[in-house]
Amino acid sequence: MPTGLLSKVGIDCMLSKGGDGLRGDGCVYELSSSHPVILNPKKLRPGDYVKLRLWFPDEDTFSAIELAEVQWVKNEWIQIELLLVSSKDQSRLRQFVASEGNHPAASARTGQQIMIRA
Repeated sequence: MPTGLLSKVGIDCMLSKGGDGLRGDGCVYELSSSHPVILNPKKLRPGDYVKLRLWFPDEDTFSAIELAEVQWVKNEWIQIELLLVSSKDQSRLRQFVASEGNHPAASARTGQQIMIRA
């Protein structure tokens, strides 16, 4: 992966049941320090790359998204496009969306975006 794409920001997100597409509540933090520092989501800009840990309701495991791109930030909401998702995690996300009767926002690259309240 080109060094320009290495993310220095991570987001932990608990996915929400119900609603349209993938949504969740999360926390933005700095990855480059030995002790992660919580960041204000307003520090993010469209085009920034982040890493995600998506936690599923009622489960103790998460999906790790190694590369995602910030689409927009408005107040406490962040729209993220998932760029590098393993086939296992893609399947898991599709299953979660289908089980909730949601319809994810379409994306030309992976087919999934997520809206996070941070």
